[in-house]
Amino acid sequence: MHSRVGIKTIVLFLAAVGTISACGALSDQPMPSLAGRTIEHAMGETVVPQTPERVVVLWSAVDTLALGVEPVGAVLSTPPQIVGDAHIPMFSDRTEGIAAVGNYAQPNLETIVELQPDLILGITTVESFYPRLSQIAPTVVVDISGGIADWKEYALNWATALGKPDEAQALIQQYEQRIAQFQQVMGDRLDNTTVSVDPFAEDQIRIYQKDSFPGAVLAEAGLLRPESQQRDNHDEIISLESLSSIDGDVLFFVQDNPKESTLAKVQENPLWSQLGVVQRDQMHEVSVEVWFLNAGIVSAHMILNDLFRTLVPDGEQYVIHQVGELTLP
Repeated sequence: MHSRVGIKTIVLFLAAVGTISACGALSDQPMPSLAGRTIEHAMGETVVPQTPERVVVLWSAVDTLALGVEPVGAVLSTPPQIVGDAHIPMFSDRTEGIAAVGNYAQPNLETIVELQPDLILGITTVESFYPRLSQIAPTVVVDISGGIADWKEYALNWATALGKPDEAQALIQQYEQRIAQFQQVMGDRLDNTTVSVDPFAEDQIRIYQKDSFPGAVLAEAGLLRPESQQRDNHDEIISLESLSSIDGDVLFFVQDNPKESTLAKVQENPLWSQLGVVQRDQMHEVSVEVWFLNAGIVSAHMILNDLFRTLVPDGEQYVIHQVGELTLP
């Protein structure tokens, strides 16, 4: 009696296995994973949790926060050398409690291990660390080799790994609607406003070109750039003798460290007072964190806020104070 039951059970089991094998042979599609979602990325394919709860992001934390995910660790792109009430980092209070995990190219593996993540998100600057990162937790690497001008694509890839593609798409559509709104309220002035973008670092002056993040946003906004800032690269270092290359109808500038910035030295040069933008007093200091260190959806919206405030009469009415889940400074 017992042997007959045993044989019957084995026969049923083998039949089931044969059915599953046949189904697999008939289908070219891989069986869906019950453990999570399979994400294609720069380093291959990785199965990630359906709803990750302990995320480490080796890029800006602010877009992750805007999508409703609070990472346990992140690259905190706040210039540590900036001190004083006038230069409080823009996102410092929003990232409080998130552990710092190194920088984009040199993640702190020891700290990441201690955080026990269930998902690690990075960009192609961490490719050499991928084998070690993927041993800690499922790791997705977003390919940014196309240049920062493709920031929307990167943001969507990032959001897909987090399980938030629809939320990211909605925020990007909101940004594109605001671009159209900006162009409408600017009207004819759009074709007569040349915008210069320049960081004053501790030992150099740079001009930012078309392939920079602010360059990409300004191009979408339809604003003109000085001839010296229309090259297909990211940025260039200029000398004091070439100061005229930063001139324009409007100048947006940042200082990594106001106490050590070259701006004071530049302002002492006779060429400074000859700039038309200086004579018209159309210089506007903006956040280094927004314009240069946290490229993505949130910063794109915040650059638009700066454009509305500085270029549009009564522009404050077009300013927004929240992007997704993130309240803006």
